[in-house]
Amino acid sequence: MMEVELKLLLDPADNGKLVQHPLLAAHARARQRKARLTARYFDTPELHLLRHGAGLRVRQVDGQWIQTMKAGGSVQGGLHARLEWEGPVPDDQPNLGKLRKLLGDDQHWLAVLDAPKLKQQLAPLFSVEVARSTWELDYDGSVIELVLDEGRINRQGRHLPINEIELELKAGHPASLFAFALALLDSLPLQVSNVNKAERGYALCMDQPLAAVKATPFTLERDATTNQALQAVLANCLRHMQDNEAAVIHGHDSESLHQLRVGARRLRSALRLFDACAPCPAALLADLAWLGTELGAARDWDVLATVTLPRAQDDAVDLAPLREQVIDEARTHRRAAAHALQSPRYARLMLGLNLWLQRLQLAAATAPARHNPLAAGAATFARRTLRKLHRQLLRRAAIARKAIHADGIAGAGLPATSSAGPPTNGTGSKSARANDARDAATRAVHRLRIAGKRCRYGVEFFAPLLRQGATRRYLEQLSALQEQLGRDNDLVVADRLLLQCQQDATTPHDTLPYVRGYLRALHAQDASVLHAACGAVRDHALPKLS
Repeated sequence: MMEVELKLLLDPADNGKLVQHPLLAAHARARQRKARLTARYFDTPELHLLRHGAGLRVRQVDGQWIQTMKAGGSVQGGLHARLEWEGPVPDDQPNLGKLRKLLGDDQHWLAVLDAPKLKQQLAPLFSVEVARSTWELDYDGSVIELVLDEGRINRQGRHLPINEIELELKAGHPASLFAFALALLDSLPLQVSNVNKAERGYALCMDQPLAAVKATPFTLERDATTNQALQAVLANCLRHMQDNEAAVIHGHDSESLHQLRVGARRLRSALRLFDACAPCPAALLADLAWLGTELGAARDWDVLATVTLPRAQDDAVDLAPLREQVIDEARTHRRAAAHALQSPRYARLMLGLNLWLQRLQLAAATAPARHNPLAAGAATFARRTLRKLHRQLLRRAAIARKAIHADGIAGAGLPATSSAGPPTNGTGSKSARANDARDAATRAVHRLRIAGKRCRYGVEFFAPLLRQGATRRYLEQLSALQEQLGRDNDLVVADRLLLQCQQDATTPHDTLPYVRGYLRALHAQDASVLHAACGAVRDHALPKLS
C-alpha cells in the first residue's frame, strides 16, 4: 500500500499547545492515545537497502513486534508518499520470508530482497525511541491521523532529538493534510520537514557533511497535459529548494545558498510561465518575493566576499580590513537567510504552494476539458510559450546592445551614484548625459539578464518535449550569455555594496575608493565583450519539439 503523510517539526516547548489545540478538540474522532515505541532499523554494512531506496525496521507495538519496509515514492513540500509493507514477526529481528509474501508479485522489490547473503548481512544500524500521542481526525472531508512523536535516534552512543508531527492520510485527498497544517500554523510555529526518521538515522551513521544540490532532470510524456507539465515543473522547483534547505540552515557552504536561490528563481519563472492558465494566489507570490529578497541579499554579499573583491587584490594595498567587514556582512545575511527558512512565513509559503497545487490537481480531474485550459496539450503550450520567451530575448538583446553602444566607451551597467568626488568628464550637462546613458544601459542589461534566465528555465522545463541536440546547443549558448551578464551584474552589485560599506562604516576604509575604481575599470573592459554577446543572441536558434 502507499503511505501518504505530511511531516512537520515543532519546538518541544509548544507540545502543550498542540495537545490543547482547539482544532484537535473540534475534529477528533476519539480521545488521544498514548504509546511508547522502540524501533530498530536494519541494513547491510554496504547499505544495500538504502542504495535501493528502501528502509527496513522492526518495532515493538503493544508488546508485539512489527516489521515494516518502506520504499520508493517521493517527497514534496513535506508530503511523503512511499510504498509500505507491514506485518507481525516473532521477535526483534526482520523476517525476509514473511516480507516476501507481503510483497506479492512486485518483482522489483523482490529482487532487492534476493541479493546474495542479505539475511546474514542484515544488522541493526540505529534505533528510534519515541513517546507517541495519536489523534484520529475528521477534517475537510478526509480522515487524518495526527501523531506527535517525542524522543530520539540512537547510534553507538550518539543521539539526535525528535519532536515532530506526522499527519497521515487515512482516507480522502492529500490537500486536506496541507489545509490542516496551515490551520495549525495560525497559532503554532511549525516547520515543514522533508526528511524522515530513517533518513536522519542514516545521516547519523554516515556522518557526511551537508552539500549543495543542483536541480535534477525530470520526465514529461509527449502526450502530457498542461496540468501534468505544471505539476512536474513546480514539483521539480520545490524539490530543488528543499534539497538545499538543511545545508543553508545548518551548514556554511555558500553554494547551498546559491542553489536554493536558483531554485526559488526557477519557481518564480515557472509560476510566471503558467500564469495565464493557472494564476498563483497573490499572497503566495508576495511571500516568494520576500524569500527572494532574503536569499538575494545573502548571496550578493557572498559573491562580493568570495568572487568579486578578490579580483581587486593588489600586493601594494592591504584589503584585509575591508575583506573582514565584507565577510562579516556575508555571515550576518546568511544567518538571516537561515532564520527565514525556519520561520512560520516560509512554512506557510511551502504549505500554501503545495495546497494550491493539490487543488489544481483536483480541479483538473473534475472540470470538463473544454472549460479547463490545463487540460490542453503541454506540447502546444510549450511551443507557444517558448516562442514568446525567445522573441522577448531577441528584443531585449537588441535594446541592450544599442544602450551599451550609446553609453560610449565604458561603464555599461555602472550606477551613476558615486562618492568619489565631482565629475571630471566635462561640463555638468555632459556629465548628466553620460550618467543618463549609463543608467539606460544598466536597465537594459538587467532586463536582458532576466529575459535570458526566463528563456533558459523555460527551455529546461520543457526539454523532455524538445529535440535533444538543438536543446543542448541552445542552453549552452544561453549559459555563455548568462555567465557574461552575471559577471557584469556582480560588478554592478559590488559597487552598490561597497558604497554601502563606505556610508555605514564608523571608520571608512581608505582602500574603498581604490577598490571601487579598480572594479569600475574591470567593468569598462568588459563592455565590448558584453556588446558582442548581445549581438550574438540573434544567432541563437530556438529548439523545436521532438
